[in-house]
Amino acid sequence: TGEKNFLLDFSGMDYISSAGLRVLLMVAKKSKTAKGKVLLSALTDNVKEVFDIAGFTDIFTIFATAEEALKDF
Repeated sequence: TGEKNFLLDFSGMDYISSAGLRVLLMVAKKSKTAKGKVLLSALTDNVKEVFDIAGFTDIFTIFATAEEALKDF
């Protein structure tokens, strides 16, 4: 079984590779299958731009801070 809810804090992260994006999609798919959530927080401008271009802002729920995201669980 395992965990189904995840909070990923991107504070201090200035770059995400295509491999990183694939891992996020895999986690999101498995979490959704388990009726869980993957929440993201504190995206830096560079990472947010990549997410916008890749369409990930439509896939993931993004919060300004981890504290705000935790309230959504």
